[in-house]
Amino acid sequence: MIEACIANISKLKAVPPQSADKYATSLERMIDHVNRQLGGRPDVMELIGHNPLQMMVMNHQHHAQFMLTVFRLNAFDLLVRTIPWVYRAYHSRGFSYDYFPIELLSWKQALLDNSSGADIQHIIAVYDWMISNHETMIKLSVSCDTLGFSLPDETNEMQQIFTALLLHGDHKGCLKLVELSVTTPEELRHFYEHVVKYALYTVGTLWERNEISVADEHLATAIVGRVTSFLYGRFVGQPQTKGMAVVSAGPNEFHEVGARMVADMLELDGWDVTYLGANTPLEELIKLLVQKKPFLLALSVATAFNLENAQQLITSVRGVPEISRIRILAGGLAFNCIPRLWHDFGADGFAANLADAVALCDSWWQEGVVQ
Repeated sequence: MIEACIANISKLKAVPPQSADKYATSLERMIDHVNRQLGGRPDVMELIGHNPLQMMVMNHQHHAQFMLTVFRLNAFDLLVRTIPWVYRAYHSRGFSYDYFPIELLSWKQALLDNSSGADIQHIIAVYDWMISNHETMIKLSVSCDTLGFSLPDETNEMQQIFTALLLHGDHKGCLKLVELSVTTPEELRHFYEHVVKYALYTVGTLWERNEISVADEHLATAIVGRVTSFLYGRFVGQPQTKGMAVVSAGPNEFHEVGARMVADMLELDGWDVTYLGANTPLEELIKLLVQKKPFLLALSVATAFNLENAQQLITSVRGVPEISRIRILAGGLAFNCIPRLWHDFGADGFAANLADAVALCDSWWQEGVVQ
């Protein structure tokens, strides 16, 4: 069903760059329009499942950022894969399915109120498609995972134990497990790729289904942070035989575990790594790159509504002469959905897992040495 939907929406005409620019310049006015229109409805609390209004407001902010990325890239396949996830995540928290077409109609009206018809007719067509395919999106949201990832096939005992400890908030148990089980660099690589990834995907899926709270999810992520810090201390001090690599989550991206694991694996492979963590502002990251002039920037983006920020960052890097030739590696769940995104953004490569990331970066370094 998902492929049929992608084929169907692909029949729409591409959004011209000037129309996407118009959407961008009207963004804040449109967000305000939708917030006021939906917030003023007498049935708003029923529509949003008696959640705080701030949850709805945040959804509108994320919607605008994500749609701008879709329009700039004409990434209609990314749109179709993301909508069912949004339906599933919000409906599991009490939002009525009726909320979504009402919200989309409000966005359409906001567009018409803020732009001329000629400027936005292709964008209006996309909103009309989403509204007319509402029932299909409901079916997709309950029938399958559409974001293009699944849990690892392997489910060994360590995966199961670590995930159970994580979900119980037992940080001491998690630390004891890795203290006894992860003693070599190869065991660390396996632990990150096959245990931590599995555990966090499980936690994310449970949050999406509203089977655990935001606090539970944050606790699990914090415990993983403790564990990775402990393991880093165990393996720090590897010989640095390669150039400098800066590793960061994208601007406004607060999911940093993937970036942290990439940073650790690159350091084990001999890179001089500067790790920045979550949500480094674009301007500050550019300043740091100009100052350090690294060989490599590894950028991780987990959430689709942060792709626009990642694209702006890559474009900015390419526009600064001192750092324009830095090799840029893209990764994270948001890039996994659509394989071509990294290329469209102007990155030099993409890696879906840690082994591929290390191998690709090593090939770039060896190529540079030969030159």
